[in-house]
This record gives sequence, C-alpha cells and structure tokens, in this order.
Amino acid sequence: MRRVTIAVMGNGKTTRANVEALISDIVDSADETIVAIVYDEAKSDGVTWAYQYAIDKELPILDYSRNNYDELLVDNTRDEIRFFALWDDDDSECQTAAAIAQQHNIPMYDLTNGLMLIPLSQGPITSPPRVVMPIAETQITEEPTPVKEVLDAINDALPDEEDEADEVYDSEYDLEESLVVLVSEMGKIFARSFAKEFKRIIKE
Repeated sequence: MRRVTIAVMGNGKTTRANVEALISDIVDSADETIVAIVYDEAKSDGVTWAYQYAIDKELPILDYSRNNYDELLVDNTRDEIRFFALWDDDDSECQTAAAIAQQHNIPMYDLTNGLMLIPLSQGPITSPPRVVMPIAETQITEEPTPVKEVLDAINDALPDEEDEADEVYDSEYDLEESLVVLVSEMGKIFARSFAKEFKRIIKE
C-alpha cells in the first residue's frame, strides 16, 4: 500500500488549476493521500487552494500553523512525506521548509514549476530566524515638541518688517509680475496675523 503525505507550503504565485492538477497526479497514483498545509500566520493562495482541493476530494487534512514542522514530523511517517513548495526565492517560509527538508532528507518539489525536484545538496540551508518586533519599537518614545520651539520656528519663517521696508519694486512690472508680488505680500500678512494669534492663544 502506497501512502503519501503531501505537505504544501510557501507563498509563490501560480494558478489554482495548476495546484489542483499537480496534486491530483499524486493522489491518483497513491493508495492513500494525506494533505498537510504548513504556514506561518496566514495561508497563501496556493496553500488555500490545496486545502480546498482536499476538502472537495474528501482527503484527510492536517493543519500546521506557525510553521510547526516538529508536529508534522511526529504525526507522519518520515519516508512518506513529500514537500510541495509554492517556491519563491525571497520567501522565508520556503527557506524554512527547505532547511527542514534538507535536515530530514525529505524530497521537495516546486509546485509553481511542474513539480520539479528542488536540489537541497549544495550546502547547509539555514532556516531564517522569526522576526519579532521589539516592544520598545512599538511604543512612542519621542518627546513632544516644546511650545517655545514651535513659536521660534514660526518667527524664523516670517520675514522681518525692516527687510520688507527696504524692498523696492520696479514700477515697470507687467500685470503678471504684479499679481505675483500681490499674492506674496498677502501671504506675508496672513502668516504674520496667524503667528500673532497663535502666540496669543498659547499665552492664554
């Protein structure tokens, strides 16, 4: 009796038809097939399709979240396990699976590339560490900007009244240049009024 445990993992891109067809080939050639899905926090599209296929075909299903390969290896006979990876070179879940497959001599196939056997003998594969956000980085530690600094910044941004008095405009400006000057002057007046009102509110 030929029994196979197909463990599906990874976040590589493919089509639902491809996932179902390739898994179906193995199911049809074995006497008994178990489908195990392995993922971290959320199932990828490919893993979800494999899960739904197993439901449709009434196949036994094993679910291992948080990349729980230790439990997968305990629940299944080692020689019967086959890794079907939705392979992506940049996917940490694929790298983790490859490290486990190499360590335990489990065949690993690329589910995005016609079940091509993935070579695992070029050297040791290290499972990437799980990234955990430090508590300190999730908290706001920056002190609020003092009110005095805000006021100083506003004052620095405003033009000095003496500088404005020294500006001389050419009487031959055309209409467009005159409008530009007018808008600029209105902006200065508005900024000064806003700053004075802001200071008054702060002092109150």
